[in-house]
Amino acid sequence: MIGSASAPASSGNLGPGFDALALALALRCNVTAEISEAMTISENGSTRRLADDDMISRAVRMAVDRPMHLTVTNEIPRARGLGSSSAVTAAAAAAAMKAMSVEGGRNRVFTIVDELEGHADNAAAAVFGGLVVATSNGVQRLGFHETLVPVVGIPHAELRTADARAALSADIPREVVVRSLARTAFLIEGLRSANPAALASAAGDELHEKPRAAMSPITGELMAAARAGGALHACWSGAGPSALAFATAATVGRVIGAMAGVLGTHGEVLSLDIDTEGLR
Repeated sequence: MIGSASAPASSGNLGPGFDALALALALRCNVTAEISEAMTISENGSTRRLADDDMISRAVRMAVDRPMHLTVTNEIPRARGLGSSSAVTAAAAAAAMKAMSVEGGRNRVFTIVDELEGHADNAAAAVFGGLVVATSNGVQRLGFHETLVPVVGIPHAELRTADARAALSADIPREVVVRSLARTAFLIEGLRSANPAALASAAGDELHEKPRAAMSPITGELMAAARAGGALHACWSGAGPSALAFATAATVGRVIGAMAGVLGTHGEVLSLDIDTEGLR
């Protein structure tokens, strides 16, 4: 039998919601799985064998405990902070389960992706869609105002999540934690209500954006340009280097133009719908 599944891109953190908040975006990774004698993958016109310790291979083994041949078509740029690894892991596990008629559904796939990736936020957005707050112990969908338009500036340069993680401090002063909690509350309310004042108060993350700023100066430039163009909020998308901004129908053109002016020929700017479906 052949199983097929698809999962969306996601933007994690959204500023102060470090490792907790994520938003699913309308770019997709599509995977088909077929029972095979070895773990193999076909993508971009080539086929290769997957090592046992490869994350995709481990996801399939956790899902069905047997090798599969996977065919992957991925619209999501990799190593850009858009949740590509969560999407492909979720879609591979789900496709394998469908090929073997294994029960478990979305909750099982979320558990697999969260365990392998260690990022419940991206895992939850990829599996359940929409704006989510997540830990390994639970997922909650949050309100997102229909007038907000996500715009993503995606540099061609890559930034590995492991490298971005290495820039973070293990010791966080209490006053930084307090300010971060307040910013997160402002962010959740601002995204729910499209309140400009609330979203303005959500800016200035000190947990991950400030420590990573020197690793990808263009991300900060994209955020500043988006705000100058009228964005209500701008932030690192996941571990970067992409930047995510929230515009309105009245400002989306200016925001796109401002971010495109920063990137020039070294990236692209996309206005994306929210993916409310998640894994399918």
